[in-house]
Amino acid sequence: MTAQDKTPRPQMNLDLSPELYETLNNLAQQINGDNGDVLLKAIALLEVALEAKQKGKYIWIVDDKQNLETEIIGI
Repeated sequence: MTAQDKTPRPQMNLDLSPELYETLNNLAQQINGDNGDVLLKAIALLEVALEAKQKGKYIWIVDDKQNLETEIIGI
């Protein structure tokens, strides 16, 4: 057992609407993971988006020919 394994991990309880809980479960199935995996990936994606915004960059969704389809705003 490593020192990292001995460090207690913080835990939290979430109060989710039924719709959000269903969305979380659906996303978990799509990534073949669990709800924790979904939350970790969502936080990582938000972190990347915020870092880009702070550097004056943008987040876009492009098609296979690099044509802009959607700009992610409001982050």
